[in-house]
Amino acid sequence: VIYTPSVAVTRTEMPFNDPMLSQQWHYNNEGENGFTAGADINLFEAWKVETGKPNVIVSVHDQGIVLDHEDLAAHIWVNEAEMNGAEGVDDDGNGYKDDIHGWNYINNSPDIIPEGHGTHVAGTISAVNNNGIGVCGVAGGTGNGDGARIMSLAIFDSTSANAGSYPDAYAYAADNGAVISQNSWGYTSGVAMPQDVSDALDYFIANAGVDENGNQTGPMKGGLLVFAAGNEGTPSARMPAADPRTLCVTAMCSDYTRPNYANYSDDVDIFAPGGADGNDRNYSDADRVYSTDLDGGYSYKWGTSMACPHVSGIAALVIAHYGVGHPGFTVEECREILLRSYRSVSEYVEPKYDGKLGVG
Repeated sequence: VIYTPSVAVTRTEMPFNDPMLSQQWHYNNEGENGFTAGADINLFEAWKVETGKPNVIVSVHDQGIVLDHEDLAAHIWVNEAEMNGAEGVDDDGNGYKDDIHGWNYINNSPDIIPEGHGTHVAGTISAVNNNGIGVCGVAGGTGNGDGARIMSLAIFDSTSANAGSYPDAYAYAADNGAVISQNSWGYTSGVAMPQDVSDALDYFIANAGVDENGNQTGPMKGGLLVFAAGNEGTPSARMPAADPRTLCVTAMCSDYTRPNYANYSDDVDIFAPGGADGNDRNYSDADRVYSTDLDGGYSYKWGTSMACPHVSGIAALVIAHYGVGHPGFTVEECREILLRSYRSVSEYVEPKYDGKLGVG
């Protein structure tokens, strides 16, 4: 289904009361600030159908998230058994003690150390909508605690990008209820994926949303892996994004064009808003992606890292609408919906990118 550009709305017709929503062109682009109208994810129209549900858990494999950010806290996943259990005890028997909101794999601890990259990604997925503050999240609900839940799995920090050393994070995500795995990371271009990480991805795909006997327990049977294509500006996506088991996401500017950093290749599945290169003086901060950040704040960031959570958020809307309350919805069906629901952008990009930016 190829949809048409959004109908222009005025500020007073914003669907929610979050004051910075008007700065999120990537959700609804009216052509302001020199942007190209329609270069967005058409989210205002999607919100008329679905805004998110708490049954849908997205594991964010990234830096740690600011768990008490006023625009995120209500949508952070909570492990009730550990929250209500004894300190220092593995109350739910999942092999992790006091894992209330996820796990820090860097120091093997339940203490999530907040950093900006992971917090920005989380906000795009499920910042709290209609709470009168800050920004909106793609699957951020209506302000009644009804948005998608975010599980923080810290697999790298500001000093280390050793993400592949923590394949156990994918088993944790699947075993604790996540059905979408959000990954704004990748190996350096040309580096092969380690076998233990490949096995971990297989585990997540097969075991998310089901019990040990394969019976569906979550809102979707099977797990969806969403990965960023990478920011080297090369005609090849990074691994694991280039692996056919994942959804590979590259980045788009506010004028439909491919920013010069965004990797492109036949492996790319989806072209999503990632914003203009921060070093490109032809664009301003307003051309980048606006979301939550450290110290309870907000910021503009850019990259395929910023494009990737748009797709994870949309997947959360798809699962909320088609999966919650509808047993039998599968990850294969979710992928099919995501890959058929697009706007063709071939008329806006150079011919050399044909077939290398995903479906649109």
